[in-house]
Amino acid sequence: MFWVCGNHELWIRRGDRAKYGDGSLGKLAHLKSIADELGVKYRPERIGDVWVVPLWSWYHASWDTEPDVVGAIPIEKVMMDFHACHWTAEGVQAGGDDSLARMFDEMNSESPEYVEAVARIREDRLGDSGVYVVSFSHFLPHQDLLPEKRFLYYPNLAKAVGSDYLGRRVFEEIRPDAHVYGHTHFTQDMMKEGIRFVQWPLGYPKEQRRRRNGGDGWGPLLLWDKASGSSEARSTYWSDYYRSNARRAHDTSPAPYVVRRRSSDAGGGGGGVGKAAARVATSNVTARFGALGV
Repeated sequence: MFWVCGNHELWIRRGDRAKYGDGSLGKLAHLKSIADELGVKYRPERIGDVWVVPLWSWYHASWDTEPDVVGAIPIEKVMMDFHACHWTAEGVQAGGDDSLARMFDEMNSESPEYVEAVARIREDRLGDSGVYVVSFSHFLPHQDLLPEKRFLYYPNLAKAVGSDYLGRRVFEEIRPDAHVYGHTHFTQDMMKEGIRFVQWPLGYPKEQRRRRNGGDGWGPLLLWDKASGSSEARSTYWSDYYRSNARRAHDTSPAPYVVRRRSSDAGGGGGGVGKAAARVATSNVTARFGALGV
């Protein structure tokens, strides 16, 4: 089993801050020690013909380069991360710059296992060994993996989901056969620049019930099998939509269903902004990483 942390694991109750000493980073060190005890891997490793590459990352607002929706609620008001994460490292802040994203990205390059894996993957490919490379992260490496803002109940979600540093790892350094990611709960299976991008979220119970047949039969997605190789891409709503429709980021007029939802929230029927964190936050990507079939 492989794991990489997301945002929820690093939340700390105010009364628990002293427990971890170094805030959310102290909690991360604690989680890594638990992973070591359980044999859960969080560093790159080749298993048979498959390279699995966990990529550490965090989001930054400047990753979002598409036009804003006027009057959208600031993401700091609806994401628990800005209140439940506690950062103590010098020069690091929760918002306003990319310091957190840069710090998490450096966890990759500072890992000897990661540096060795990058070199060995290149060697394997030059040798035409038939190796399959899958990388995974909690956050998004490219904005095309997130629906346009006009489709989002909280358009500023785009400012708290992705990282340019992660994008460079995926598109320039690793160039995996497939990259698995999480965080946004939008099921995706699409190709971009020769890389297969997959999000196959387990989701919250309410999200599971909204799926076809109440979510019956929903389970891990097989990416690769030793006998048959890479699995076929699956049909998903957003992947199918963008196969047929160009991205129109300049259009910031909310979709009709978004307008209806906001009207309902304003009238008290949709739970209001107070439940926003429950609608935009996520669970760990490894919960739905799927089977490799090695």
